[in-house]
Amino acid sequence: MEISRIRQLPPDVIGQIAAGEVVERPAAAIKELVENSMDAGATAITVDIKEGGLSSFRVSDNGSGIRPEDIRLAFARHATSKIRTAEDLYGVKSLGFRGEALASIAAVARVTCLTRAKGMDSGISVRNEGGEILEIKDAACPEGTTFTIKDLFFNAPVRRKFLKKPATETAAVSELMARLILSHPSVSFRFMADNKLVYFSAGDGKLESAVMSVYGMPTLKMLTKVEGNMFGLTLSGFVGVGDAGRGNRSHEHFFLNGRAMKSAILSAAVENACRQRITIGRFPLCVLHLSMPFEATDVNVHPNKWEVRFQDERAVRQAVETIVFESLEKTNEAPVIPPLYLETQKPSSAPAAIKISDPVPPPENAPKAAVSASAKMSAFTADASAMPVFAPAPIKKESMPAPEDIHLPSSSTASSLRDSGASLLPPRPVMSMPPAAFDRVISTIKKAESMIVEKTAELPLPVQKETAPSLLPPEQPVEQTQLEQVEKHFEKTPLRLIGVAFNTYILMEYGDMLVLCDQHAVHERLLYEKFMRETASAPMSQAMLIPQVISLSKQEYAAYEENAEALKNAGFDLSPFGDDTVQLRGVPMILGQPQAEKCLMEALDDLISDHLSPLADRTQRVIQMACKHAVKGGERLSNDSVLSLIRDVIEQKVTPTCPHGRPLMVQLTHAELDKRFRRIQN
Repeated sequence: MEISRIRQLPPDVIGQIAAGEVVERPAAAIKELVENSMDAGATAITVDIKEGGLSSFRVSDNGSGIRPEDIRLAFARHATSKIRTAEDLYGVKSLGFRGEALASIAAVARVTCLTRAKGMDSGISVRNEGGEILEIKDAACPEGTTFTIKDLFFNAPVRRKFLKKPATETAAVSELMARLILSHPSVSFRFMADNKLVYFSAGDGKLESAVMSVYGMPTLKMLTKVEGNMFGLTLSGFVGVGDAGRGNRSHEHFFLNGRAMKSAILSAAVENACRQRITIGRFPLCVLHLSMPFEATDVNVHPNKWEVRFQDERAVRQAVETIVFESLEKTNEAPVIPPLYLETQKPSSAPAAIKISDPVPPPENAPKAAVSASAKMSAFTADASAMPVFAPAPIKKESMPAPEDIHLPSSSTASSLRDSGASLLPPRPVMSMPPAAFDRVISTIKKAESMIVEKTAELPLPVQKETAPSLLPPEQPVEQTQLEQVEKHFEKTPLRLIGVAFNTYILMEYGDMLVLCDQHAVHERLLYEKFMRETASAPMSQAMLIPQVISLSKQEYAAYEENAEALKNAGFDLSPFGDDTVQLRGVPMILGQPQAEKCLMEALDDLISDHLSPLADRTQRVIQMACKHAVKGGERLSNDSVLSLIRDVIEQKVTPTCPHGRPLMVQLTHAELDKRFRRIQN
């Protein structure tokens, strides 16, 4: 066998090999040209493609242009105005810096460049085919640069036959332009495909405008604003969960210091933060801008510049996950049901509320303070009888205590009650009202109760039933205002239970909306919150009766040594035992069920893959337990159980999705139903 000699490759072959790394398809060439336009300070960029860019595409901008003396160098390999020395690579601030893009494109296409530098009287036109400049001449043109690319890969038929159909290449360019629009809201982009306008952005500097131009106003309204900083990283943008979720990760957009990028680390962080708010199998839509020191990142990873490395990947992931999670927590309250009150039928038969101006009169010789306390208590207990009761059956008037039947206790009785810690007030009916209003009522009742306890020794035994003018002092109008606010809340339309469909969906009417709740999802969320509270208060670790010695692989043992503190915080009591073995003396307690070796090995696997922290296994276990014990779809519930579920959702203000991301409630407006039944035409 003859040994082949080593030879220098011809320049045209070198150019085509290099072009294969930078110019894979028309979208890659357009990306390089648009990034050069933004580096040149352009504020308006137009991209026009024909047949997916296979026949031709054009990129025009209003940037600084190229000076005539630099035009030949612009097409030379490794020629750039972005960097000067090797040290500049450690803090690259421009989008382009390699000096390869234009030379690579020209090596495999027919390129025409029309450019005019700012301040010049005229421009120049350059024609380049296959990497060779054929013509340079003066030309009339506006300030800026226009590149027209025709017959991509005309001299590399092997590469051209691997290109996709025009429709597929058009879709790739459209996805690229969407990312570029979202990366620079201050630049106005116009994207044309086969003479049709696909995207147009205003370039007003607002991210909301850029998102609207790509996804439209309905999607923008469903997104949650994200903003925060942590570990030297500033994060801003939008995240969409629930109905805004997508079937793949192509709508996860990340931008580092204005550079469009793709990062598995950031995708995992966002998906982990949105895990319980989006259905399994779907992915959040996000547009997130990261700002951090240029020296803490490395963009010189691949010629296509999509990949970026971080100096501290774990800190970046934790910061993004925390900021996104906290932003979503701010919208934690279920948006469908306001915290009003429930009823099973309209409260037409409810007893009329007793006005505060008609209190039960105290005796004439009662002290002033005691008079005020008596008036307060009488008014509140009387008003409580008028409030709707949270129960499946309507409230009967005779079942409620009449105001005149309420008596203050005697001094001896009050003294014994005070010593035992019991309340002096009569028991109140169970009811649901706005938390703020309810807190005000309870606060005022407690004040009245304390005053009664202090002054009751000075009062005679029973309160007389005769009517008398109001003795409420005019200098204390606070309680009256509070009661009026409560009454105003109860004047609003109540939430009315209609029934349960298919033993699965709870139907309710609120105002002009029909609200449907998934009983399994609601119960699952409530159980999840309950279990999380229980596990948070329970001991994290349980000592093992007999310590266990576990053999680890080299990779697992290295993960243990690096994350010993994290494992300890998760509840693992570990110590080295020699020869890649560890001694396990304590394990985490998960809902009272100790998980030993299996849990440890899963935690180490998570640390090795860097996908989840050890605590995430605990959270997943809680989710599974919640789902296992939750009410299932098709299981018949009593009216009391249904009302109890809805009441708990309103009072606890839980996250409006189950732990698996499915929505708890959906709503149909009256107008939507009228449209379905053709009662209205618009």
